[in-house]
Parts: sequence; structure tokens; C-alpha cells
Amino acid sequence: MRKQFIFLFFLLFFTTSLKAQYLQLIENKGEFGLFAGQASYNGDIAPNLQFLSLNVGGFYKKQLNDYVGIRLNYEILPLGAFDSLTPNTLNAYVRARDLYFRTTYQDISLMTELYFLKFINGNQKYRFSPYLGFGLGYLSPLKDTSNYIVGGKPTQASNIITMPLNIGFKYNLVGSFNVFGEFTYRFTSSDQLDHFGDKDIYSKGGTNYQASTSGKDQFFSAKLGVSYNFLRIYGPDPRPKAKRENLFSKTSKPSNYGPKKSLFGLFKRK
Repeated sequence: MRKQFIFLFFLLFFTTSLKAQYLQLIENKGEFGLFAGQASYNGDIAPNLQFLSLNVGGFYKKQLNDYVGIRLNYEILPLGAFDSLTPNTLNAYVRARDLYFRTTYQDISLMTELYFLKFINGNQKYRFSPYLGFGLGYLSPLKDTSNYIVGGKPTQASNIITMPLNIGFKYNLVGSFNVFGEFTYRFTSSDQLDHFGDKDIYSKGGTNYQASTSGKDQFFSAKLGVSYNFLRIYGPDPRPKAKRENLFSKTSKPSNYGPKKSLFGLFKRK
């Protein structure tokens, strides 16, 4: 009984070891992805409504191990809001204020990405994982329009630091190709994302209007995308294919015949 137990223990040990070695044959060197989705902002203009716009982007990620990666993200985000679209029954004060902004931002961010589960391309058991990401970003305006005027001139959008929080999932389709979906919420360092800060006063028709005193502006985006993993596969070199012998070739000969000796071969010293 004791010998059987020892044999079973070693069998289980070597099976687990071989399985672990098999999983380590594929190394994820990096990942490139493209995505598109919807974006919206939360701030001082039309605070009771959500305005969605199409956002697109891409990323490159360097995988450090099976669970942790560093991701460089680029995203184009058109954001906007209109006080005039707020119903009187919902907020008559905001509708009468009648401010709006439309700004297309580009966002560049560096994030740490953490898998909750082991993810291995081409492996049926490890083809899905949710993930969490966080980091630091830089928001820069590309195109800007606003009717908030200060000193006789329209205000201009400024560069803003962002703190993105990313939650998503990834599924391996086949080989190196994956599909993913994610939701990104960005906290910002500014209350001027919509040009109108909490302490600003907007005068119109003899009436002074102020913002919603909601604090720093924030915005989010939800998207779907596809990605490609750059894989390095380790393993034994494939055996060279044996050359097929031609029955009618001059160099081919039946296997039961020895090598043909020449006249000089008879005098060759062994």
C-alpha cells in the first residue's frame, strides 16, 4: 500500500510539472488593439442629461507576466453638452442659461492592467479573463466650440490631466486574436472641461447664472474592440522531413542492398 501511494504521488507530481511546462511554451510579448464606442461627460452644463458621442482609439500593451501588463492608450473623444435641450420641467434654470460646448479631445494615457485570471492564447481553459486598469493621462483639445464668453471673447479649452479607471473583459477567439469590451471612467484635475467652472458667473439678459458646483469635471467611455497578441512559442525544433526516394532515381537503391564499391574502394584502408 505504501509503495502504491509513493508511485501515485510521483505520477501526480510529474503530470503537474509537464502541464506547467506546456503552459510556459507560449510567451505573450505584447498586444495591439483597436476599439470604438460611446463617450459622455459629467459636469456643469446640462447636468441632468447625458450626451453620447462616438469615440475611437487604440493601444499597445507590454505584458510583464501572466497577470500584469503596462498599456499605452490613445483615444479621440468628442464631448459636448447643451443647456437648451434640458426640459423646463426638469431644470428651468439650466434651460434659461443656454450654455453649450463641443470639444474634440485626444487622450493619451499610461495604465497598469491587471488580469483577474490566467490568460493564454489558444488555450481553451485560459481563454477568458476580466481585468482592471488604472493610471495617468493627458487630455488635449483638437477642435473646440463654446458660447461661454469672458471679456468679449469665447473661452478656450485647455490641456487637462486625467486619472483613468478601466474595467473590462477579454476573450480569445482563435490563435492571437481576441475580442474585448471595457468601461473607462476618467477623473480630471480641472473644472474647465466644459469651459464653465463652479465659481464662474455667466450674465445673460440682466440675470447672473452660475454652475452646478459639482466639483471637478469627469467623463466616461464604453467601447468594444479587437486585439492581436505578439506571441513567442518555445519548443523542440520540428524534425526535418525525410526525402522520398524515387524508385527510378540513379541514386536510390533498395534498402536490402549494401553500398556499391568502386575499384578504388577495394584498396581503401579501413
